[in-house]
Amino acid sequence: MIRGLFTLVLLLVLGGAGLAYLMSQQQPEAASGLRPVRTSVKDAVTFDEKIASVEVAIETAKRTSTAQRVSLLFTDAELTSRAALAADQLTGGIVATDPQIHVRAGSVVLTAGVSFQGFPLNLAVVAIPVAVDGRTSIGIQEIQTGGLPLPDLIKKELDAQIAKILDPATLGIPLDVTRIEAREGSLLVELVANP
Repeated sequence: MIRGLFTLVLLLVLGGAGLAYLMSQQQPEAASGLRPVRTSVKDAVTFDEKIASVEVAIETAKRTSTAQRVSLLFTDAELTSRAALAADQLTGGIVATDPQIHVRAGSVVLTAGVSFQGFPLNLAVVAIPVAVDGRTSIGIQEIQTGGLPLPDLIKKELDAQIAKILDPATLGIPLDVTRIEAREGSLLVELVANP
């Protein structure tokens, strides 16, 4: 009798753990139909060169006391290649693998495998980039983790962290973001470097 009860409890625990694992391995709906983006060092370097052009514009604006307009167009491959390098440098409790950035008309979809304290999940974040009062704003539309839902509290926390990270004023960068447009396969960012 005790052996049967113990076996039943063990089966329930293992079954629950197995179900949680299987649910965590499901692909989020937002990731369905997305083709993998190939990463390359060349695309990461191209991304960095575009960012360097912003630094040149800032220096030129300071030197000439004249605002400098800059227009940047990032491809999925450039964004994904840079994200892959950045993910390798993450520390802390979250480990990201194979980040992919897909720009769609009006939104950006970030997918990645993440491991938090040894528990693996497939993650998809759908965000809508906009420029508001000279600042970048990335609104998180939804966060999906395969079969496991995330609480709204986590979504709100991510929204706040992303807004803080992307705010040029917070970073001490003299920029006004005048336009962000998510196009199919590319992200257009127009900004003004102020003196």
